[in-house]
Amino acid sequence: MLMDFKILYDLIKASSKEELIWINGYISGILYKLSENKKCNDDIITLVYSSETGNAKNLALNIYKRINEEKFNIRLFDLKDYCLFELKKETYLLIVISTHGSGEPPESGKEFFNFIHNKNIYIKNINYSVLALGDKSYNTFCKAGEDIDKRLKLIGGNRIIELKKCDVFYEKESEKWIKKIINFFKEKKYKKKISNFNKNNIGLVHKNILLNSNKNKSIHHIEFCVSNEIKYSPGDAIGIYPENDSEIVHKIMKLFNLDIIKNNDIFYKLKKKKDIYNIPIKYFQNYNEKFFPNLQSLDIFTIIENFSLLNNKKFIIKNLIKIMNPIKPRLYSISSSLKKHFNKIHITVLLKKYNLHNKIKYGNCSNFLSKLKKGDKINFFIYKNNLFRLPKPDKDIILIGPGTGIAPFRSFLYERESINASGKNWLFFGNQYYNHDFLYKSEIENWKKSGLLHNVHLAFSRDQKNKIYVQDKIWENRKEFFNWIKNGSYIYICGKKTPMSINVEKIIHCIIKNIGKEDPKLFIEKMKKNKRYLKDVY
Repeated sequence: MLMDFKILYDLIKASSKEELIWINGYISGILYKLSENKKCNDDIITLVYSSETGNAKNLALNIYKRINEEKFNIRLFDLKDYCLFELKKETYLLIVISTHGSGEPPESGKEFFNFIHNKNIYIKNINYSVLALGDKSYNTFCKAGEDIDKRLKLIGGNRIIELKKCDVFYEKESEKWIKKIINFFKEKKYKKKISNFNKNNIGLVHKNILLNSNKNKSIHHIEFCVSNEIKYSPGDAIGIYPENDSEIVHKIMKLFNLDIIKNNDIFYKLKKKKDIYNIPIKYFQNYNEKFFPNLQSLDIFTIIENFSLLNNKKFIIKNLIKIMNPIKPRLYSISSSLKKHFNKIHITVLLKKYNLHNKIKYGNCSNFLSKLKKGDKINFFIYKNNLFRLPKPDKDIILIGPGTGIAPFRSFLYERESINASGKNWLFFGNQYYNHDFLYKSEIENWKKSGLLHNVHLAFSRDQKNKIYVQDKIWENRKEFFNWIKNGSYIYICGKKTPMSINVEKIIHCIIKNIGKEDPKLFIEKMKKNKRYLKDVY
């Protein structure tokens, strides 16, 4: 085995930059063949080239580098090395090819050219694009590329970017094609990222319980009944589309002298579709300044209250609706486990409350959720959070989640309890008052008694003169804490980014430096690289 590594090392040392890129693409191809998971293959881009003078090869190497820098999964082949029977398995195929002789492909591309012109071949899953190189002084300018482009379309391929033909000085024209290709995959990546936002589901409220008795803040535990088609994992979130308060919508309708029954379509849009709390300020800039003396600092509620003072002929409700933004979904960590809570989703919601111009205001979504009653319907989607996942059942985990940051860890613990995970669990939880804000108190105490929770450390900041936070409890247990992470434990942090997660990370750095006598920056970077230091903060 050591001899094998030496051969590989010598090969790498003796290779040029271009050869290393080719080797990388070749190995990617081998791994691609070994993969049996089609879902993984869906994102692989295969770039092939056929070159006579070297221009197509150099251009392909540049394209490979550019696309790779964008963090897309791409592999590179000279067409003479490409396995033709992989063609039907490709999802994305990019071809850079020159034209030789009387319109023929270069020697390295002839086998591929003949293969796709076989009358019995048909491909239906390939998304492709061709970049053709040639010389305009010849009648057969870019003919090889043209023929391949037409043939791939004819046998079932989907052309994602139109054929690009480049003359001898190809740099400027080829750059246009490269930018289009990169933009195509960026847009595809973006659409994939937000696709969950379009998968709406309907849930029925099963319970809405006030978890705490703190008069300064309200935290609700809400349960939804969902269909058995809904799947989620611990760490995932639920995206909820809130509805606007009916009283405010009625007020807007009244200010415009609109009858709700006759204008039900307008009521529906204002109630369920439009963000009435953040109307773009630029819409009001042309109105008389005496109504809006300091437009930049004026809140939207004051604008709504002044609607009746405006010129109604110009300021009509339909114009207002047109410039309103759609209601955006809010994400809440799921606090249940499907293994324990069949066909249900639990969330933990803090009613957001703030003072604006000496008036108490509430967060739109948290206010909407806090008022839900049993049997009410909500629109939601599951947001997959693959960056916040449980490790293997035999791994130890440290959970740091003050306030509503406990939500995903409740899901974690129910999951680990259901599968009898052998790994140890250590929970750090904090809030303001023990008697008022100990969320999920009975569950946590029962988990400690049963042994599911190996350690539990609590920090209630307002129960004593000097405030105590979770980072203080971590420091109190610094020796054991370092032993856990040194021996492979995973750290999970959930809750407010500022200042909680920052202060927690500072104390972990201090523990690594003072107890472990190691470089905290390098230690944490290694943990992150191994996916043992995970955060879900907001």
